[in-house]
Amino acid sequence: MSLGAEYSEVEQPLVAQLSSLTWQHLEGDKYDPSLSGRDSFRQVLLEDRLRAKLLEVNLGPDGRPWLDDSRLSEAISSLTRTQPGNLIEINERMTERLLEGVSVAGLPGWDQGRSQRIKLIDWDHPERNEFLAINQFRVDEPGGQAKKFVVPDVVLFVNGIPFVVIECKSPYITDPTAEGIDQLRR
Repeated sequence: MSLGAEYSEVEQPLVAQLSSLTWQHLEGDKYDPSLSGRDSFRQVLLEDRLRAKLLEVNLGPDGRPWLDDSRLSEAISSLTRTQPGNLIEINERMTERLLEGVSVAGLPGWDQGRSQRIKLIDWDHPERNEFLAINQFRVDEPGGQAKKFVVPDVVLFVNGIPFVVIECKSPYITDPTAEGIDQLRR
């Protein structure tokens, strides 16, 4: 990893610290979503990375991957399509999915074909997960207007799932906390 000119001076120490903790780093781009592994700026999941990690952390009884494209799509859909509810209810359901996994159709001949719970995050073996930091991670606001977007300074992903949004502020601005909160609320 190299700290290029794209970093602000307040992002550099954070990314350097994350790298020392074995986080991978990608440089985002405000004009090219493919640099962050996406087809468009409307995507927030890094789907290719998530698919690969789901295969790795969810092994069958023979110790080999068993998830097919259909089951992978079903698991990913559980993160991208939410059921109706208020913000707290949706947050609770998503947290439960992250902590406990999601249920997908089982295989004939394995556990009598019962549905299986697959892990989105391997909480028992954290070293099996992928930790990635992307700075300047542009996300277009809903509604189809690409002119409206946000670009958080750093987004932390676990297995391609965004977990943390960080706004880095200079200690020299008048109220860095208020400015950071304002940016996050957008």
